[in-house]
Amino acid sequence: MGIKINIKNIVLILFVPLFLKAITDKDRVILASMYPYTIKGITYYPHRVAVGDSKYVLASWYGEYFHGRKTAIGETYDMYGYTAAHKTYPLGTVLLVTNPKNGKSLKVRINDRGPFWNDRELDLSMGAAEFLGTKQEGVAKVNIKVLSVPSVVNSISPKEIESVVPLNPHYNIGYTASSYANINKETKRVTIEIGTFLKRDEADKYLKKLKKYLPKAHIFQKDFNYKIEFFLEAKEDFVKSKLKKLKKKGLITGYGICWSYD
Repeated sequence: MGIKINIKNIVLILFVPLFLKAITDKDRVILASMYPYTIKGITYYPHRVAVGDSKYVLASWYGEYFHGRKTAIGETYDMYGYTAAHKTYPLGTVLLVTNPKNGKSLKVRINDRGPFWNDRELDLSMGAAEFLGTKQEGVAKVNIKVLSVPSVVNSISPKEIESVVPLNPHYNIGYTASSYANINKETKRVTIEIGTFLKRDEADKYLKKLKKYLPKAHIFQKDFNYKIEFFLEAKEDFVKSKLKKLKKKGLITGYGICWSYD
């Protein structure tokens, strides 16, 4: 029995799978992370980056408190691993991070969003900071070079993204406390900063809640924003105990103690 072949059908069979290609759950998360998002009144605009792009940035690190929690990409954060957080690069991007002070380089994969305070552009995992030799320094100038970007970011148009992922993904960051200090024998107290508020009344509302536990906390203005500041005795265990109490009370969702020691 003869078989009649329809060329048009063959062409359709060849091209339909390409048009309706499956999007994995991780790809959906990556695509969703490309939408603008707002954290405490500040809007960030994720964007595509090109392989080979290179620049110097300030990098901090994060560790103990976030260990075991979910990252923005949906993975469990391992503070001993080699990963990083960035506010606007596509999740899944692989960077080569180099510490110019000692020449050490390390590949890290962006699997989280942040850091959301001051002028830091990159938040290294504790393990990455230890390898690169930036942990004790707390905040260090490093060079980042884009090695790879998830193919799904460049293979799908903005209109197609809307059909496969929800708009405006939510990152539950909350208020984070941070302390950057150089500790020596003369250091009696350290500064702790919390939050970035666009409006003074927002800072006032938060400060009112905080003063129940830290009566000397106060508001200061920096770069047209408002922040909360207070001082604690320069003992790491003591500071961690205070910050953990604030977290337990729901006043902060995380903290970072980045101290260098003389």
